Amino acid sequence: MKPHSACLLRTTMLILVVALAFPLAASAQTDVIDLTAAFINNGVVIEKLAVYQINDIVLIRGKTNDRTKAEEASRIATTLGYHRIANLIVVVDDATADAAIAYTGQRRLELEPALEGCRFRVDSNHGVIRLTGRVHRDAQGDLAIAILSRIEGVKAIHPDLARL
Repeated sequence: MKPHSACLLRTTMLILVVALAFPLAASAQTDVIDLTAAFINNGVVIEKLAVYQINDIVLIRGKTNDRTKAEEASRIATTLGYHRIANLIVVVDDATADAAIAYTGQRRLELEPALEGCRFRVDSNHGVIRLTGRVHRDAQGDLAIAILSRIEGVKAIHPDLARL
């Protein structure tokens, strides 16, 4: 056999083996199973909780300000018989989250052209915004509230706005 023919044969065989292996690897994948309800029933209280089993791995997602709640979710997964656990729950510091909410809110209000000439102060405490300031028209206050309500982490808005 010529060297070029042998190389071509090896390359062809390699391509054939890889082509046959891919369907086998794909068939090893199983469906995603939603386990969220089982975790809620077992006492997991986490904001935006989502729990899925993919093959033999349990993926836990959500958000909390309590590290022990995040750790408890992993313990419950173990109690339910799962051994491979990916706990991706985000533990949020309230002070940091409130600072981010206040900054984002203040910035969005400042950048809104329809609120030009208005004055606002945005404070946040555990996701509850206290909005103070002055507006030219009531509709501007409504717009400010609508803008702030779209910020992630905002639970409520308490406006205290006066007219200019």
